[in-house]
Amino acid sequence: MKRKFAAAVAAMLIAAVGTTGCLDSGKVKKSEPQPTTAASVEPVTNEDGDEVSESMELMRIKFQDVPDIESGPVIKISDTEAKPGGTAEVTVSVTGADKKWNMCGIHITYPDVLKCRLLDEDELTADYELGAATEKCAAFVAMDWEQNLAEELIRKKQRSLFFTASFKENSGKDGDIATFFFKVPDDAMPGTVYKLGFFYKSDNRSEDMFRNYENDMSFEKYAFEHLKNGSITVR
Repeated sequence: MKRKFAAAVAAMLIAAVGTTGCLDSGKVKKSEPQPTTAASVEPVTNEDGDEVSESMELMRIKFQDVPDIESGPVIKISDTEAKPGGTAEVTVSVTGADKKWNMCGIHITYPDVLKCRLLDEDELTADYELGAATEKCAAFVAMDWEQNLAEELIRKKQRSLFFTASFKENSGKDGDIATFFFKVPDDAMPGTVYKLGFFYKSDNRSEDMFRNYENDMSFEKYAFEHLKNGSITVR
């Protein structure tokens, strides 16, 4: 009952602020900028040597005039393992933001050969387990993005899982945000590594976020510029 109530509240949150790329509200605010295209963005790598997606490079363009801060939230996808045909438990966590954040809306990416475990096939709501960082959130929703995928995701044979959480004031903690579940192909070869990353969506209909109650954009900039990718290794 508690999860159903929280999901209903989060659904209203999604409808109100347009945070998800999985749902299309159809409303366009005249004051919002048109989306930047990724055609001229060349692939680069981050400090960990991982390729930075085109969408994340566009994020850097968006925040280029926002002042930097020395420290802030670090959001990480776990490195985990699973047997062929097994289910991998993938956890998204945050540090450097204990009782400092209020709301998030984040897309993580995964190879389309994996299957995200869903609670509702029709609504594409994803199964999850909340962690210590979100155990007291007012609302939480996770959805698998399978329809109307961005061109970059189609080209890279990826799908995306979107999740959003909200709190009263800055009640978000450090720790695990949520754990999600992905089925590995039955014929996966031992040693295969499936890379997990992030997709940043910001256009005239929706906007990813990691914000505090004060709406400090430097705080959000730090979060998105210090994302840590993860992986699933077949054992």
